[in-house]
Parts: sequence; C-alpha cells; structure tokens
Amino acid sequence: MQPDLLIICDLDDYLNDQDYYLGVPSLMVEILSESTQGKDLVKKLDLYMECGVKEYWIIDPSEKKVIIYHFKDQKITQTAMCKPPESARSFLFEGLSVELNRLFKP
Repeated sequence: MQPDLLIICDLDDYLNDQDYYLGVPSLMVEILSESTQGKDLVKKLDLYMECGVKEYWIIDPSEKKVIIYHFKDQKITQTAMCKPPESARSFLFEGLSVELNRLFKP
C-alpha cells in the first residue's frame, strides 16, 4: 500500500542498508477519489490498524470532510469527523491541526 502522505518518527531505527524503511509509520493520510474510495475506507483502514499505525486520516474532497482514526492495540480507540470551518486535530501529535477552510477552498 502506498499512502498519499505519511509521517515516520523512527526512520533512523528502521532504515536498512538499502535505505528501505522497515518500520511502521505513525500517521497515514489518504485522499479519497472515486476510484480508490472503497480501498481507502475499508482495506487500508483495516490494514493500517492491524499493522500498528497509530493514526489514519481520510480526506474526502467531494464531501469536504476529514475523518481521523486513532488506533491502539489494533483497535479504533477514537474517531473524529471534521468539516469546515472546523480544524482537523491529531489525536497523536499535539499541535498538529489543519484548518479545513484552507484545505477545502470553494
């Protein structure tokens, strides 16, 4: 799976001799499109949760919303759905937020 955006906090610990990352990213972000929507909402959600990703953001441009999932012990522990004029805020990274009015311009 190749996410649209990811945050890796342990790169130095899990980079092999061929510069291949072997760890688990802390945060994954997917931007929905009609062709990938089912995969992003179901398959990737399950895969990221099972693999140990801590947070997963799904950005839905057509609905102008962001859904945030926080995982712990391979379970969803918190969710949030945000729409403009709200800001999407990370459960994992204090201070990480996105003003949705800036993300979804009319």
